[in-house]
Amino acid sequence: MIEERFAIGLPEDARMIREKVFVEEQGYKNEFTGDDGPCWCLVLYHNGIPMATGRILEIDPETYRIGRVAVLKEYRGKKIGSYVLKFLEVKIKTLGGHKAILHAQLDKKAFYEKNGYAVIDGTIDYDEGHPHVMMAKELKKQNPRKKRFVY
Repeated sequence: MIEERFAIGLPEDARMIREKVFVEEQGYKNEFTGDDGPCWCLVLYHNGIPMATGRILEIDPETYRIGRVAVLKEYRGKKIGSYVLKFLEVKIKTLGGHKAILHAQLDKKAFYEKNGYAVIDGTIDYDEGHPHVMMAKELKKQNPRKKRFVY
């Protein structure tokens, strides 16, 4: 069973996942800079075991930035990253947002494109030597159910 849990700030399980993925596997040194405080953080669990994380930060009332999407190695290739994005996008919509932006690692660009994101301007920049590109996705507003009238 997959369970999602949101929290403001950085839950310990999210810290553990990011430590394994970004620090140990990918070599980032400055992963924890104290900027998680105002973020909504998601942790996905499988039968109570943490497997993936991601976060959102409000840029303006309609735009949220997705970041720190990470899936533990043993859960990759099972569409868990796509689940993380979907849960984050639903959260954005419940908060009133209609646009998601993210700073994608260049080698993950195709993953984000498969999930409906598009490169904003193509400029490549570097975060601790890792090439990144800005991407965005317009989130569809939820359509209210059509009322059915019975005569």
